[in-house]
Amino acid sequence: MTILIIDDEQSVRNTTRFLLTEIFTIGLPTLETPLEIHEADGVESGLAAIRQHNPALVLLDVEMQDGTGFDLLRRLAEPNFQVVFITAHNHYAIHAFEFSAIDFVLKPVDEDLLRRAVERAVANIQREARLQALPHDTLQTTLAKQITLLNESLQQLHRADKKIALRDQENIYFVDVSDIIRCLAEGPYTTFFLNDNSSIIVSKTLKEYEELLTPHLFFRVHHSHLINLRHIKLFRKSDSDLQMTDGSNVPVATRKKEDLLKILNSL
Repeated sequence: MTILIIDDEQSVRNTTRFLLTEIFTIGLPTLETPLEIHEADGVESGLAAIRQHNPALVLLDVEMQDGTGFDLLRRLAEPNFQVVFITAHNHYAIHAFEFSAIDFVLKPVDEDLLRRAVERAVANIQREARLQALPHDTLQTTLAKQITLLNESLQQLHRADKKIALRDQENIYFVDVSDIIRCLAEGPYTTFFLNDNSSIIVSKTLKEYEELLTPHLFFRVHHSHLINLRHIKLFRKSDSDLQMTDGSNVPVATRKKEDLLKILNSL
């Protein structure tokens, strides 16, 4: 497996290379090909390295001296590799990466976070290999959509009409936030119910999506339920439950009732 680290800080490249070696030595699934790790220090050198080494995984810095990681990806006609961003962005910008379902690792690079991101990338690579690989244009289209969504989210973090990328085991769905009616916690999974009567199951907890969606008029009314306030059709105060626009009934926890009423009265 060939990995390319693109970062303009030598210290970050050194640390990332060391951690990758540790990760693959002691834990990740056996690879069919030897591990190769290459480095580049910017957009131009990164493009040259991609053409030379044809990496399966690129660890890509966001801000570099000769441009951004987004600039690099836009200049590739057929990006057919997995991408994990290495970023120093602040807490609010991190939501943009989460909305786009693009893996990222914050600087300074943490081994556990890097391991989880690399594990997901390796799983994707192995799944594509089992499926005899996706066509390049499919990979390009998916990555391009994620990058576009990431850029939009970075620029406008609180728009009501923004999109979110929801990733299950097989696909990445690009969904308008306004189309999400409610989210249901099911152990370590979250089920999204959409206004076209479809649903998507994602392997992230409801708490993670509560933090992500609360600024966009979502409210957690119950331990297991996060709802889009725009999709409330009826609030039955006596029964402490909501009827949503899809006809579903959602219970409201007693401790959440007063806060919900305050929010609804302010809308």
